[in-house]
Amino acid sequence: MNTTAGNTRTARVTMTPCAATTTADQYDHVAAADYLMKHAGMTAVAVLDGQQSNQPIGCITETDIAEAIAHGKDPNETRIRELIGLRDRRFA
Repeated sequence: MNTTAGNTRTARVTMTPCAATTTADQYDHVAAADYLMKHAGMTAVAVLDGQQSNQPIGCITETDIAEAIAHGKDPNETRIRELIGLRDRRFA
């Protein structure tokens, strides 16, 4: 009886870290982050400190944006840093 490789091997999933290629500044409007996500095909973007542009301070996701809109926030008037602050207070 022959045994094929497909019968004896188990599937292996390798997860590799990948760098975020899309970033937004904490002082950008939420609408800008949403635009970046949609055009990059991503569900989140890294948020950088506005004064030290190479220093990440968090991330913003599609869910964060959807929750903000559901609570009456205008994405064209709301800054990303406001959403990060709201999320941090919610989980505190």
